[in-house]
Amino acid sequence: MKLQNISILKPILYTFITAISIQAQSIYAGAENICEPNLHLDDRDLNGCSNLPVLYPSNDSQTNTALLLSDLGLAEIEPMLIDQNLWDATFGYVPFDAANVSLATKNKIQNQRNELTVKDEIIFDERCYSFNSGNYAFINQVKTHKLIPANEKLVLINERKKMNQCNNKIALISIDPNWSTTTRQYASYLNASILFYNANYSSSTKIFTVLTSVEDAWLKETAQYMLIRTTLNSAYATGVDQYGDVYLDNINQNLLKQFLGHITNYLNTYPNGRYVASARGFLRRGFWLSKRQDLLVNEIVWQIQNPKSKFYNLDMGQLPAEIDRRIFSSNSFELKNLKDPFFLTIYNLMNMRDYKTEHYQPITWSQLNAQKDFFKTQPELFNYLRAIHLFFIQNKPKDALNYLPKSNTKNSNYLQLSQTFLKGQIFEKLGQNQTAEEYWTNQLAQARTLYQKGLFETALSKHLNIKQDYSAFIGKQAKISQPNLQRQFITQQANIDILDKIIQSNQSTVDQKQAAIHTLLSKSLVHQRFDLFQRKYSYLPKNANEYKGYSSEKEHLKNKPVFANFIWNGSNITAQLKCDNLLTLTQQLSKLSNDPLLNICLGEFMRSEQGYSLQQLSYDEQQKPTIGGKIFARGEIYKDIIKSSRKDDLYAYALYRAIQCYAPSGINDCGGIEVTKKTRKQWYDQIKRDYPTSTWAKSLKYYW
Repeated sequence: MKLQNISILKPILYTFITAISIQAQSIYAGAENICEPNLHLDDRDLNGCSNLPVLYPSNDSQTNTALLLSDLGLAEIEPMLIDQNLWDATFGYVPFDAANVSLATKNKIQNQRNELTVKDEIIFDERCYSFNSGNYAFINQVKTHKLIPANEKLVLINERKKMNQCNNKIALISIDPNWSTTTRQYASYLNASILFYNANYSSSTKIFTVLTSVEDAWLKETAQYMLIRTTLNSAYATGVDQYGDVYLDNINQNLLKQFLGHITNYLNTYPNGRYVASARGFLRRGFWLSKRQDLLVNEIVWQIQNPKSKFYNLDMGQLPAEIDRRIFSSNSFELKNLKDPFFLTIYNLMNMRDYKTEHYQPITWSQLNAQKDFFKTQPELFNYLRAIHLFFIQNKPKDALNYLPKSNTKNSNYLQLSQTFLKGQIFEKLGQNQTAEEYWTNQLAQARTLYQKGLFETALSKHLNIKQDYSAFIGKQAKISQPNLQRQFITQQANIDILDKIIQSNQSTVDQKQAAIHTLLSKSLVHQRFDLFQRKYSYLPKNANEYKGYSSEKEHLKNKPVFANFIWNGSNITAQLKCDNLLTLTQQLSKLSNDPLLNICLGEFMRSEQGYSLQQLSYDEQQKPTIGGKIFARGEIYKDIIKSSRKDDLYAYALYRAIQCYAPSGINDCGGIEVTKKTRKQWYDQIKRDYPTSTWAKSLKYYW
């Protein structure tokens, strides 16, 4: 939408408000959870924790939006900060958490907003958004003003500096009638600003309205601009409930009309004003509040196509979220409003996901092809979308190849990188493992950016994991350089021989060796490989007891393996039932692996603070074992003793512990095969009946 004369907008802005029926705006709500990347790169549904630097259905739509903006030459996406410490590294460059994309996305072409030396914090309350920059602008204006006496300048500047917290109630300034006219006007401007920041929009509007008639040029223009913001916030507040949710049905239409009118007035009065880009930007807010998605989409398209205009106001770090929330997540969304490759690509990728919901229907092949005319200027992008549809929706990977470039792409933009990645995924899907490995290897060798390097390293690492090619993961100049991929190989993929080779290799870094030592000792315990544990125990650092994770006294040990867990000093169950330290216990178990007390003692270690973390490892090894040996499950030890003919304290303790395995959730916390609640009740009745005087029986009030 071109803006040759802002007055042409006036009838549009005013008439559409009364002509439409306003519906409630849906609010996007997120839940906080543990965020980990999927290193298999095989997501088919939305996974915000595992986004890729390619146009892909499983990406968050905001990520795909940022990638498209980059290809349009408008945005630059800086590499994410990665986890550098190997032991607790979760994220590398790729995949990345979608939540970090906005902070990494910057303007490649600077917008025309009135840029100030002092930047404002990114804040969701529009009222507070310019608090810091407004302070700078006001003080700078006062300092250089020729009609304000020096002593009165100090007063005005000091009063503005007192306004240091937007969310705090700020006291109004007492205006001295002896001040010069200009000083009193600037003081009135401060009072209007104070009322604005105090959310008293009606009073603020009255003062700003008066100031639009003064002779001072800066005051006059700024007051006119501030009327846009006061009426915006005033209108917006009418739609916000007590929980902060906005309902567009409740927006006061008169205030909304005033807001849009103030935009028109400002742009007509100051066509080359200092705030024209910002004022034009508020149009999008008005279109959203008025539920005119057609105008909102058109305005964003115009902005994208006119980055050299004085009205250009897009912030690349914020635009993807705005598009996601106000267009695609809106109850007002209508596909017919999308007629541009940019928006249609975002929409298509969102609708090629493998959602497991009843009412979701992915876009069909015919629906996609019906968009062909909209992609006349970007045929490669359209062919890529068709390839994605064939791969994701139709499960026809061979056919998808027909829509990708025959020759290797240069990966000079994200579309080309997307084509390259999809081709490799097709090889994977077709089971052409050798071809896929060679393909990823070649692409990694040609990688020019950290995103390319991260993507191809992650794709290649799957094949190197299977081959147990440890040489690719170790050393300071390892082929697979991302610490999270090295950690994943060492702790989850490497077998006994490979772990030992990593420990012995001169190429391995200290962190790689230590990760291998901790993994080898942990897995030997989990798999009851006590002889192995004995042989490798000497690998522990001499100061192993100082390695206590985040509880370590020494700062440099906080992000290292918790070797202190292996320095377990044993425990006393009773005066007669005693457990030796872990090293002695494993020596005993290597000779008497079926001894009931020794196995109970190993269970004591496993349920202790030092050994408890091995339970998750036990679960992981059950799903995908990396070394041989039966996995220890203390729940099975208790059951074996209960089945025996002995009737002593050890038997009573096994009953007690077996019952406690299900406390208090009713979920088995001891490993092994779960037993029925009926069996747990029998155990409870038995310990109460046969061992009524034992401290264990007395302490049990329930069974679970």
